[in-house]
Amino acid sequence: MRLRLLDGTVREGPAIDLADGPFDVGADEVVAAIRVDDGGDGDDGNDGDDGTGALRIDCPPPGSGYDRLGRIPVSKQTPSRGWLLAAVGRSRGLRSPVADDLDRLEAKLAERRDDGVDVEADEREPVDTSAAALREARRRVAAAGEDESRLRERVATLRGRVNAHRDAGDDEATETAQSELVAVATELSEVETERVAAEQRLSALERAARTERDSREARLKLEDAVENRRREARAYFAAELGDAFEAALRSLAAAPSLMATAESPASVADFESDPVARALAAARLADLSAPVVISGGRVSDADAAANWLDAPVVRCRPNDG
Repeated sequence: MRLRLLDGTVREGPAIDLADGPFDVGADEVVAAIRVDDGGDGDDGNDGDDGTGALRIDCPPPGSGYDRLGRIPVSKQTPSRGWLLAAVGRSRGLRSPVADDLDRLEAKLAERRDDGVDVEADEREPVDTSAAALREARRRVAAAGEDESRLRERVATLRGRVNAHRDAGDDEATETAQSELVAVATELSEVETERVAAEQRLSALERAARTERDSREARLKLEDAVENRRREARAYFAAELGDAFEAALRSLAAAPSLMATAESPASVADFESDPVARALAAARLADLSAPVVISGGRVSDADAAANWLDAPVVRCRPNDG
């Protein structure tokens, strides 16, 4: 492993310590540099500036499991044993008995999530299927229906009045009633149109709501199935690697020079509940070729960590964000 800072400083070897000295380099920068895959050999004469704006590390590329175990403390605040050992298993090329089923379910879930976004955004305006929107649509249908009934009654009354005036030979009254009938009939026609449009709108909203509800229920079922398979996979890796994990914790408890701070647990039982200790034990079991980036003050020595982990290590200053 070879690390070059932008000021030209070069550090080489299986263990590099950036926690002491004038190095203002954080774990995020180191992990980002490790993940850069430019295929270079470090001899292009650019003083370590590969365009990342931070630093350059020439090392093997990260493999499976590095996303979880490549940085300590790990990304998960309280990593479970199953979560850690699943990453260990992936790094070793192990597959659980439910791996194929899990892959299939995760692919279906990803497709469903993508479908739910693209159609709405690209092919039509978003439809508000909230309870408030449905209540408002039903209110409009009801109001239009009431107006229609009222106007129909008014039309029937005016027709009777027109006939009565006509039978009585009162032409002026007949003309007046006929004019009012035409106006009310025109209004009735408009209200009928509004009522049909309101019913169609309500029907469309109810269909969209049913579709959305069915899609959500199907997605939740898939999410439950995925989580169940993940749980089964974690249980498998915990069973396969649990004894080795316990041995790694015992080895860590017996290596006081590695975690020689006041915060360090005092017994194997304490290590079992300590996130940093658990992550270190998992990293020791994993097949990691890229450097493990350790931040914080819990690990006191990069060389000791590299020897114990049997992997290259970059140690960064505490609280580097």
